[in-house]
Formats: sequence, C-alpha cells, structure tokens
Amino acid sequence: MLVTIERVERRQGKQGSYHVVHLGEGKKLYCWDGRLAGELRAGATYDIEVREGEFPRLLRARPVATPNGALEAPSSGAQGPRRVRASRAQKLEALYLAKEALAPRGSVGELIQAAQALLQWLWEDEDEKGGEG
Repeated sequence: MLVTIERVERRQGKQGSYHVVHLGEGKKLYCWDGRLAGELRAGATYDIEVREGEFPRLLRARPVATPNGALEAPSSGAQGPRRVRASRAQKLEALYLAKEALAPRGSVGELIQAAQALLQWLWEDEDEKGGEG
C-alpha cells in the first residue's frame, strides 16, 4: 500500500517507547521498531506493509519515487536520473486512470497516490531510454 507520511512522533508506553506514524485523514500506524521509524521522513511516499488490528502496526516501509523526483533512501548518496515535472495533461490522465482503477472505493489520498505510482511506472521506461519522462 502506498502512503505519504505526514509526521512521526515518539511516545512512551508502559512497556517502552514506540512511534505513531501519522498518514493523513486521521489515520495512524504504530511502530515498535525504532530503526524503521527513524528512517521515515515527513512528506515522503512509502510502500508499506501493515498488520491490521486495533492498533495497526507498521512492519515494513520502502521509499518509492514520486512524480517530483526520486526519493533517496536515508543511506543513499548517489543521485538518480534527473526528473522532469509532469505536465498538467499527464497528471490529469494519471488521475483519470487511477480513478477508473480504484472505482468508488478509493479515497482522494489513495487516488493521488495511485496516480503518482502510475506516473512513476510510466517514467521508468523513459528513464531507461534516456527520455524526458
């Protein structure tokens, strides 16, 4: 599932510290892995794995590229290919295709994330060919 992190806050519980990962629209995930929580950046988009329940638990998070450019992993120092900002027409087409795929069950946030993922997927082929995206 693709998500954009709004903020991460550290809390102290009866059995030790944990982190609350805020995703927007009031959604929260709980993370007991301090290393994982420390790698999360506000505003960044991640492909995550969650264990559902009363307190949804964040298990894994992998940074993904966004239409505004590749997200560098915290330990990465290498620069990726230069990105060109998507045109308005490209954004609208990606939103339309994502809306069709999600149908009425998706939220606005999920729709935007799906459109971002679609644009990224389309740009991957252009990057390999050396195109502008």
